Amino acid sequence: MTNRWSLLLALFASVASACTVGTDPDPDSKAGAGVGAVVDDDETDTTIIEARVCAQGATTMGVDVSYYQGNIDWAKAKAAGVKYAFVRLSDGTTFRDPKFAQNWSGTKANGIIRGAYQFFRPSQNVNTQADMMIAAIGTYQPGDLPPVIDVEADGGLSPATVAARVRQWVDRVKGALGVDPIVYTGYYFWRDEVGAPSGYANNALWVAAYSSQCPNVPSPWMRWTFWQYTDSGSVNGIPGNVDMNRFNGDLAALQAFANASGSGGGPTTPPMPTGSCTSATLDKPVPEGTCVQAASDAKWYTCTAGAWVARSSSAGCATAATYGFCQSSTLGKAVAPRTCVQAASDNVWYQCDGKGWATPVNTSAQTGPAGRCSTMHAL
Repeated sequence: MTNRWSLLLALFASVASACTVGTDPDPDSKAGAGVGAVVDDDETDTTIIEARVCAQGATTMGVDVSYYQGNIDWAKAKAAGVKYAFVRLSDGTTFRDPKFAQNWSGTKANGIIRGAYQFFRPSQNVNTQADMMIAAIGTYQPGDLPPVIDVEADGGLSPATVAARVRQWVDRVKGALGVDPIVYTGYYFWRDEVGAPSGYANNALWVAAYSSQCPNVPSPWMRWTFWQYTDSGSVNGIPGNVDMNRFNGDLAALQAFANASGSGGGPTTPPMPTGSCTSATLDKPVPEGTCVQAASDAKWYTCTAGAWVARSSSAGCATAATYGFCQSSTLGKAVAPRTCVQAASDNVWYQCDGKGWATPVNTSAQTGPAGRCSTMHAL
């Protein structure tokens, strides 16, 4: 029985190899193979918990695919709720995805918003890789998503070299197509292997984080535009497992992003000052030296050189730059900054601003003096 299966597998391999141009240099070179699984629901790295950033409201479902998914029935996928899809163009310069043309035309024909991504190999010729993307897109069409550089391989190069080559690809594609590319990466990889370079305020972030919790956002970004949250999704019309993604907004926002990208629009963020951090608890960027008691675990962290560093307490923190929990008599417990509570004493709504209780609270918009209410507690 073992010999029979060996012969069948060998026959299958020989047939499959005859159907592709070259061979995929890395069987894990689809988006997410190198960075998606680094964040899980039991995250213990206390330097990044406070970097978690949640969606600002509704999200929109999409997928990313390559030839690994085989022949996709895009009509069925659309009916199953897929609103957009990123399709792989190539792995570096040596392997063009044999299903790219089929998926590129199939998404468009079925009214699915499409985008192309390239698994970037910094050790290979950067201009050749960029020119492959430029040629595949041709003239950028508003309504499509910007092209994506998939940054999750370092090729054995230093962070400074990887960063320079990512910049080279982004600038060359932007110069030819007139649209700011999307950067796909993971928190750790961008921080450790690329060096968290600045200068990407106009480039939307597609972050990989396989977790049910909100993803960590690397500097210099303050929000994510797309989040790849699993590589084991199931969608009618798509064979086997598929990568699943969320767009940070509803369908109308996604359509606006796709239509505005070619004119320099889209969800951009201003560059963060050197050393600053994004606080998920406060829902905003904060300067270096800020101390925050995180909503995720009630522990204290200090923004230090662009990263959150755990501390034992708020002792030693500057009062003006310290944001902690507020004690609620109504709830009988301490609650995190941005929590909104209707007080039993006077029926008035208050919000914890990290210093104490502040008012007024707009219950319709669910906002208060400290911004968007993280949770609402009515009587």
